[in-house]
Amino acid sequence: MKDYIDIAVGLTALVAVIYRVFQIEAAIYNAIEDLKESVNNRINLLEHSFAVHVAIYAERKEQVDYFLHANDEKIDHKANRLYEEIKELKLQLKYKPKSDES
Repeated sequence: MKDYIDIAVGLTALVAVIYRVFQIEAAIYNAIEDLKESVNNRINLLEHSFAVHVAIYAERKEQVDYFLHANDEKIDHKANRLYEEIKELKLQLKYKPKSDES
């Protein structure tokens, strides 16, 4: 009879150990799933943040390009005006009567 009790206690202990192992395994898988979800959420947040920063960078780059183009146009305009004024002054000096000839 003692052998049967020992076998029953041993089987009960074995079942308890197996149950506990399955509990630990389930907890590990739950932790892995939670971490996977957390990492996916973090990656999505970073992708969104990166996309926002790329859009801001593109807008700033475009704005700087507009400013540079505007400055180039302004410089060209001023240079052309200066060139035309120099041509006018040369013509005026060329046809201006000299004070010695009067």
